[in-house]
Amino acid sequence: MALEAARAGDPGPLWVTAERQLAGRGRRGRAWVSEPGNLYASWLVIDPAPLVHLSNLPLVASLGVRNALTRLTGADKGLVAVKWPNDVLVRGRKAVGILLESERLSDGRMAVVIGCGVNVAHVPDGTPYEVTSLTREGVYCDLDAIFASVAEEVERALAIFRRGEGFAAIRREWLAHALGLGQACRVNLADGTLTGRFEALDERGRLILRGDDGKTTAVSAGDLFFLESDERMAPPVFAV
Repeated sequence: MALEAARAGDPGPLWVTAERQLAGRGRRGRAWVSEPGNLYASWLVIDPAPLVHLSNLPLVASLGVRNALTRLTGADKGLVAVKWPNDVLVRGRKAVGILLESERLSDGRMAVVIGCGVNVAHVPDGTPYEVTSLTREGVYCDLDAIFASVAEEVERALAIFRRGEGFAAIRREWLAHALGLGQACRVNLADGTLTGRFEALDERGRLILRGDDGKTTAVSAGDLFFLESDERMAPPVFAV
């Protein structure tokens, strides 16, 4: 609906929410379970940054949602994590999925939709990673309150981003809350797999992976999995 609004001339910004999605999608076209009781929100923005900076928007969005969750009643603001490229985790388990879509409109404008699904009451089955929901973690907020927090913090993060000029500040804050920094990991790519240690993010938001030979590789897209189990990376997030 958000992209349809953009095609019809909506200048944005525009939030669209749904009680349930019938065709929810994750990264790489994966199905996304969208049962009632969770938060499904999409934010339409027009020309949020020059093309060279658009690839950093997933990091901006995930930081905004991460900060939004820390504001909820019972949350410990220091213990909600982000995971490259755009996941938000609670107690080391995925609680939020974020997907960005963009389209060049007929008038030359770039429409970008930031889609966000927060597991509030339900979690999907059969995922390749551990998942959780806010209610499982002892957080009981109504959807309106969660949406209000998400909308405010995502908009705040985009304001700090300043069309790409402020990415250094976003990058610093993102890394301060990143899961697995310095840990051994595997990145599944579309055409193979890389292993190494998660060393940093570069100025373009790419994951910097250091291999056993000491050489570094910049990764633009992929699925990140950590090889070492470290309970310190996944402490309890919410006070019950």
